[in-house]
Amino acid sequence: MTHLHITTWAVGIILFIVVLSFMGKEGKEKAAKITHMVLRLFYVLILLTGLDLFFRFYIGAPWSETTEALVKSAGGIWIIAAMEMILIRGKKGKPTFGGWLQFVIALILTIALGFGRLPMGILP
Repeated sequence: MTHLHITTWAVGIILFIVVLSFMGKEGKEKAAKITHMVLRLFYVLILLTGLDLFFRFYIGAPWSETTEALVKSAGGIWIIAAMEMILIRGKKGKPTFGGWLQFVIALILTIALGFGRLPMGILP
């Protein structure tokens, strides 16, 4: 199941980049809309595989491990929200700096927790 979760994230990031590349291009609105809907389907798959991993590995685990997994899960949801904010605000022609900033922060946090520790001793 871990490989499926990682694969859905990889496909989700690729689709995110594809939708970004379609934005603002005349004649590509329909392709962007279809790709965005497929990306939203992958958001659901990411959430479902993540929930499966959480319940499979962290229910009944020591509190410190479960807490770390909850923070990582919140970071993953934060990444999805930031991706969606970037796409929606970009489509409307509004500034996307805040979305990009959140995306980068959440991505660094989630990847660091995914490897089992945070760099530079941010958390014990």
